[in-house]
Amino acid sequence: MRHYFDWLDSRLGYRSFLELLRGRVLPNGPSWLSTSASCLFWLLVIQVVTGLLMMASYSPSITSAWASVHFIDQTAAGRFIRGLHHFASHAMIVVLILHVTRVLIAAKFRQPRELIWVTGLLMIPLVIVWTVTGNPLSGSQKGLVQIEVEGHILGAIPLVGPPLQRLLIGGDEVGNLTLTHLYFLHVGLLPLIVGGLCAVHLHQVLRHSDRVVVVDGPAPLPYWPYQSVRNWTVLAGVMGIISWWAWMHGAPLDAPADAALPSMPRPEWYFRWIFELRRSFTGDSEFLITVVLPSVILGCFMIVPLFDRWLSRRMSAVFRVAIVLGALGGWSWLTFASLSRDWNDPEYLAAQQKSLELADRARFLADRQHVTATGAAALLRGDARTQGPLLFARHCTACHSHVDGQGHGIVAENPSAPNLYGFGSPDWIQGMLDPERIVSPQVFGNTKFKKGEMAAKVRSLFKKAGPDGVAELKCQLELIARALSAEARRPDQIARDKHEQADIKQGRELLVEVGCTECHKYHDEGDLGQAPDLTGYASREWLTGIISNPAQERFYPDDQNDRMQQFAADALHPELNLLNANELRLIVDWLQGEWVQPDPPRETSKPSGAIPKRQLAKGD
Repeated sequence: MRHYFDWLDSRLGYRSFLELLRGRVLPNGPSWLSTSASCLFWLLVIQVVTGLLMMASYSPSITSAWASVHFIDQTAAGRFIRGLHHFASHAMIVVLILHVTRVLIAAKFRQPRELIWVTGLLMIPLVIVWTVTGNPLSGSQKGLVQIEVEGHILGAIPLVGPPLQRLLIGGDEVGNLTLTHLYFLHVGLLPLIVGGLCAVHLHQVLRHSDRVVVVDGPAPLPYWPYQSVRNWTVLAGVMGIISWWAWMHGAPLDAPADAALPSMPRPEWYFRWIFELRRSFTGDSEFLITVVLPSVILGCFMIVPLFDRWLSRRMSAVFRVAIVLGALGGWSWLTFASLSRDWNDPEYLAAQQKSLELADRARFLADRQHVTATGAAALLRGDARTQGPLLFARHCTACHSHVDGQGHGIVAENPSAPNLYGFGSPDWIQGMLDPERIVSPQVFGNTKFKKGEMAAKVRSLFKKAGPDGVAELKCQLELIARALSAEARRPDQIARDKHEQADIKQGRELLVEVGCTECHKYHDEGDLGQAPDLTGYASREWLTGIISNPAQERFYPDDQNDRMQQFAADALHPELNLLNANELRLIVDWLQGEWVQPDPPRETSKPSGAIPKRQLAKGD
C-alpha cells in the first residue's frame, strides 16, 4: 500500500495538500462559532448531491415538470431527497448570513484576507439567485408566478434589464423556454460560477490559515481533531433538523401552473424586506429598491476593510457591531412588517387557503387519473370541483350567490336571484315551499317572482290548511321536496333515494294532488309553457338546458324569464356563446356536486390489540 500511495502522490501530489490541512493550528483554541464555514461547505455539497439524484427523474418542460416532481414524491426516498434539497437551500442562506456576520464581528477580513472577504460576500447574491432559479423548476403555480414577477423586476432595469430578463425566463413573459433557461442556470451556469468562486475562497482560506510554528512554550492546538469535531457536531445537528423536517413534511408542491387559477404571489422570506420597500417605489423608480439598493449595500460591505484601516481598533469594533445591528434590525423590521400585513389580510389568507386546497386537489387527481401528455395543468382544468367555482364567479355572480348557512362561499356582487347553494337538494326545494323563505332574498325575494303565482300558491296552501293543518301540510311538502330532489339524481343523494322509494312515490302523488301540475309539467301531468318543467328537475340534463337557454318553452318562454342570460343557445355558432361545451359541463357538474372524490376509508376486521393501518384511497 505504501508503494501504491507513493505512486499516487508522484502523480497527484496529494500529500502536500494534506500537509496544508495537518498544519492548521488554533492559536486561540477551538470555537463553536467557527463551525459556520464547515457547515456551509457541506450544505453546499448536499445541495449538489441531492440535485444530481433528482436529475435522474426530472423533466424540464412546461408540460412535464410538475408531473416529474410529483413522480419523485411518490416514493419515501424521492420525497426525502427533494425535501432535503429544498430545506438545505434555505438553511444554506441562513448559515451563509451567520458566517458573514461572524467574520465581520471577528474582523477576519483584515489583510491578507481581503479576497476571502470579497469572495464570501459575492457568494450571498449568487447563492440566492441559485435558489431563485430552482424554485420554479417544479412547474408549480407559485414558482412560475414568482419568477414572472422577478423577471419583470429585472426587465425594468435601464439598458441591461431586458437582456437579463430574457436570460432568466427566455423572453419577455414566462413561456415554454422559461424552464429550459432556468434549468440551464440552476444546474449548469450557476454551479460553475459558485464552484469557481468557492474554490478561490477555500484556496485563500488555506493559504492564509495558521500554520505550526516551533516556538518555546506549549504548542497551539491542531485544527484536527479539536475544531473538526466541533464542525461535525454542529453539522450533524443542522442536518438532523433538516432531515427530520424533510422526512416528516417533504418539500411543498403547489398546484400546476395555470394563468386561469387565482393567486396572490409573495416572495420567499429572504426577499420580504425588498417586497415591503417596493410598496413605496413603483413604476420607473422600482429598480432603485430591487437592484440599486442591494448593490449599494453589497458594495458598502466590500469596502469595510478599507474603513477598518482608517479607524482605531476600538472605533472599528463599534463600527462593525453597528453595521451588524443596523443590517439585521432593518431586515427584521421590514420582514416582520410585510409578514404581519399578510397575517392580518383576510383576502390574502383566503387566497393562501385556496392555494393549499388546489395543491391537494392536483396531487389527488394526479394519483387517481395520472398526468397526460397535455400536462399537469389539465388535471385542474378538467376538474369540476376546481373550475366550477371559478366559472360561477365569472358568469353567475352578477345575480346569484352560492353561500352556505354560515355565509361561506361565493357572494354575488348585487344579489338579485336565488342563492344556488345546495340547488336541487330537499332543503333547497323546501325553501320554495315555505311562505316566508320563498319571498326571502335567498329564493325569490329579489326577483319579480316574489309577487308571482308560485309565492301566492304557497301562501294559499298554508292559509287553507289553517293552524290545525299546518303540521300535516309541512309533512306533505317535505315529501314533495324529496320527490323533486330525487329527479335531480345528485351523487350525494343516490344512496338515500334508494332507501326512500316509498316516500318519493308518495311525494310524486302529492305533487299532483296539491296542484303543482296546474302550472308545471311533471312527467305525464300538466303542460309546458306556463312554468318550468319539473321532469328531471335540477338534473344534469335539466341544468344544462336552462343554463344554455332559459327562454325555451320548457323553462321560461316569452316574457316569463327574469333577466337570466342565454349562455349557450347558439348550437350552430358555439364560438359566440358565453360558455363552451366543456365549461357548461364543469359548472353543471359543480352545481350537482359531481366530481372525483377520495374513497371513504374501508372498515376491516382485525384481531383485538392490532395496530390499525392507514386506509388508502384508490390512487393513494
